[in-house]
Amino acid sequence: MDLIKQNIVGVLGLIALCVAIPLPPGLLQNVINVLGISALIIYAWQGKNTFFFYLESVVLLGTVLQIASVSSEITWTALILSFVVIVLRILQNPGYRNFMTAIGFTGLFGLVFGYATLNPIGYAIGGICCACYSFILFKQGIKSGLLFALLNIIYGGLAIYVIFK
Repeated sequence: MDLIKQNIVGVLGLIALCVAIPLPPGLLQNVINVLGISALIIYAWQGKNTFFFYLESVVLLGTVLQIASVSSEITWTALILSFVVIVLRILQNPGYRNFMTAIGFTGLFGLVFGYATLNPIGYAIGGICCACYSFILFKQGIKSGLLFALLNIIYGGLAIYVIFK
């Protein structure tokens, strides 16, 4: 029970995003997605999981830009700039300067590409790489990595399904 209490915000965010998947596009789905992503940002922040705090922030930015129907040029620019700033910010910490973080950055870039182009290949690459990176973090003792691995397996799997459908 303590595990659930410690992770309730993340679990609620994950549940919200899973609930939103089958909903028809529109206001209800958008609100649930924004709330779910926001809960995951809070969860990452509470757990001091810097990488996923920034990753979910980019996901929130991409989602909001999609909801607002912002032009593709502005979306690309905002997401690429966010990616560059995040990479520079994360690499300031020497603990992140390793091969495993490169997997995480590949996942983050896949998600940026997916949001910027609405291409399921980007979402699939992002989901798979982020799931791998999440699992690596979990194995290193970062408990929130398990929830993020599950989330990215679901979304990466959904993107793969869309590709092959």
